[in-house]
Amino acid sequence: MSRPGWIAALAAAVVALPLFVIVLFLGTATEGAGTATGMTAAMSIPAGSNLGTPAGWADALLQAEGMPLTSCNISAIEAWEQAEGGGFGNQAAGNPLNVNPPATAGWPGHEANGAWAFDTPANGLKYTIGTLNNGNYSPVLAALRAGNNAQAVMNAIETSPWAASHYNYSLTASC
Repeated sequence: MSRPGWIAALAAAVVALPLFVIVLFLGTATEGAGTATGMTAAMSIPAGSNLGTPAGWADALLQAEGMPLTSCNISAIEAWEQAEGGGFGNQAAGNPLNVNPPATAGWPGHEANGAWAFDTPANGLKYTIGTLNNGNYSPVLAALRAGNNAQAVMNAIETSPWAASHYNYSLTASC
């Protein structure tokens, strides 16, 4: 096949791909602990989400990831939000789990006293999801997918690279 023919065939194949495959490829997050750079523009906030409360933000995170909306999962994420202290009425606007970008990430928002402040809670959710999916947090996601053990989620968070302190292995949550 000639070079122009090859390019045309590749372009036709890409056009035929489902949009979600293209978004998945383009949206892969690759940075290390607590960071993500390649965000998916197609991530949508579930309709009716209240990103202004810990429970509402937790609910939106679970729905956006297609995870079970169980009392165990909501409890675990709210306990994590509380341990991080971010996102609600403080300098880390829209960032309840205190994700932080590398210096060259180009994230929307700004640095605010050691935490990242997003320009909107929706962007905070989007970049948190990208961070969780960067490969370093598979045990956290697996525990959330199971949806039946809040303490298992806490244990996975503590042993992950999310926080250098590992929360002194003191995170607790129950269903």
